[in-house]
Parts: sequence; C-alpha cells; structure tokens
Amino acid sequence: MDNYIDKIGKLRIFKNFSEAELLKIFGSVRYSIKKFSKGSLIHTSGEKVEKLMILIDGEVITEMIDFNGKILEVERMKSPDVLASALLFSKNNILPVDVLAVKDVAMLYIEKGDLIRLFQSNNALLLSFLEDIGEKFQFVTAKLRVNSFHTIREKITMYLLNLYNQQNKSSELYIPLTLEELANLFGVTRPSLSRAFSQMQKEGLFVKSRNKIILKKLKN
Repeated sequence: MDNYIDKIGKLRIFKNFSEAELLKIFGSVRYSIKKFSKGSLIHTSGEKVEKLMILIDGEVITEMIDFNGKILEVERMKSPDVLASALLFSKNNILPVDVLAVKDVAMLYIEKGDLIRLFQSNNALLLSFLEDIGEKFQFVTAKLRVNSFHTIREKITMYLLNLYNQQNKSSELYIPLTLEELANLFGVTRPSLSRAFSQMQKEGLFVKSRNKIILKKLKN
C-alpha cells in the first residue's frame, strides 16, 4: 500500500486526507491489490460490482458491443481513478462494459461493507465520494449530449459552447482533455477530429493552441 499512497491521495474521494490518515483508513478496511498485464481483460460486462474498484496504476479502456457487433470505446481512464462507483450501491449492479488494460495495471479493491462503515463514521469521506459520483454523471451526460449531434463539426461546436458556459463565458477556453480523449468522447477517430479542428480554424472560427482555444465566432 505504501507504494501507492501518493496516487490514492490524488483521488477526489480522498483529497481531504493526509498520508497518515489514509494509512489509518486502509489499515481498518479489507482491501486487495491485483495487477494485470497490458492487453488483459480485467472485468467483463455482466459481472456484478460488489467492491469499490480503484485504478491505482496504469490505464484502462471500457468497451461495449452494439447490436451490430461493433466494439465501441466508452471511456479511457488513467490512474488514479475510480471505476463504476455508482453501480456499487445500485440494485442493478451489473457492469455494462468490458474493462481492458491499455498498459500494465494495478487495481485496488475495497470491500463494500467496510466502505459503508467508513461512510458512517466519516462524513467528509462520504461527501467526497458523492461528489465523485456527481462529476462522473456530468461526464456521461456531456458525452450523451455531444453524441446526439451527427457531424464532428457539430460535436466540436456543442463541446466548445458547453465550455464557454462553464468557464464564465470567456472567449479564451481551456480544454481539459487531450485530443485523443476528445476523440473518444465524440466517438470519432483522432485524425478525423484533428482535420475538423484544422478546417474550423482555417475558417476563422477560433484559434487553437495546444489546450487553449480563442473563440472568434462559432457555428455548426
């Protein structure tokens, strides 16, 4: 555990705890750490989520198969992060996706009963856990909203308008995602997204520099 405590401390649910407090917490719960090599199938859709799953090292992707047999990448997650936290307390706690290791991975599992006991004795931990679930819900909502548009230009436009509203309607926007992460969010390839950004910039809609965009005018 000592090897991973720094990464665990970066998680939203443990952000308000010192290293000593975290060591005390993990000294009072049942947990296990499992390692998976690159390319491994960590969890399969249809499994029950009965423990809190924390990605403490490496990177994973979650995938599902649509009705036509096409594999869809749902999300790409880098450590440290929490997986399927809302499902842990759902009556229908069935994992809807496959979880695969993009790199060598270390997963931390905490028993559900021990987690409940921690929540009962620590309101700050419970609040942080609920905030984390809320942030993940917002991500899913944003992805559904963006993917309701058909063309890549429409997806980019909607995404930038959302950022504009979130960032105090400033004409200079900070993009918190990499190009690869944006492509995954939009459900498109990275080269296609890059071409669309380049074309929209050529048309004078905005100026893009790394993770910043300066809006000029915005249209579909």
